[in-house]
Amino acid sequence: MSEPVPDPAANDPARTFRIGHAERDETIEILRQAAGDGRITVEELDERMEKVQTAKYPIDLDEVLADLTTDLPSHRFRRDARGPAQGFPPSPGPRLGLGVGPGAALSPRHPHNPPVREDGWDQHYPLVFRATWESFNRRGKWRVPPFIRCEPSASNIELNFLEVSTDLREIFVEIVAGMGSVTVVVPAGWGVNVEHLSKSWGSVKSVVDAIPEGPNPTMFVTGSIGMGTFKARFANYFDRRRLEK
Repeated sequence: MSEPVPDPAANDPARTFRIGHAERDETIEILRQAAGDGRITVEELDERMEKVQTAKYPIDLDEVLADLTTDLPSHRFRRDARGPAQGFPPSPGPRLGLGVGPGAALSPRHPHNPPVREDGWDQHYPLVFRATWESFNRRGKWRVPPFIRCEPSASNIELNFLEVSTDLREIFVEIVAGMGSVTVVVPAGWGVNVEHLSKSWGSVKSVVDAIPEGPNPTMFVTGSIGMGTFKARFANYFDRRRLEK
């Protein structure tokens, strides 16, 4: 008797590996960006997002992305199945400007072996802030790395630098936005350069000079705001009240 022919789909990671929130969120972001660029309508966006929410495997996500990108989820799962990890690869960091030098992937807190990578200190591994269904605020005292990526899919992100102490001269913020918005709040004397930030249906507003005063940092904002809004401003009344408490 002849041996039964094995079913190739049984060993296909794109049909057998379950997806999670990260894969769905990234797919939704691609769809929102496509809607912001005018490649699909708002009605198509809603229809495809419903399919993403019910998707179980990478192959299910291919259906909603096949006419928008050549880098499909199924391709990446099949490629990554050769290694120890499956899923979407790390997102590339900002392309504008220089890295932070040799060994940039090492956290400044860990200058000796063994090396420890901390997101945000290498342009290929930025510190990522996401806001899918709820808004995200980063306020207070926090250690700012030179490479940041904001992904406001359906909600808003605020990056507040009023209580930040940093020696950085350049901070690179990449925005990959759909219908969400990004607000950056900087101290007096900082600079925010938005010359390389594109928009489709959204808007870009900045009351901050592109060139800083003295040795203060310059924030270079790149990417696309999609259908949302980018705003760069100084402290307002509510910020000052919060800082006085």
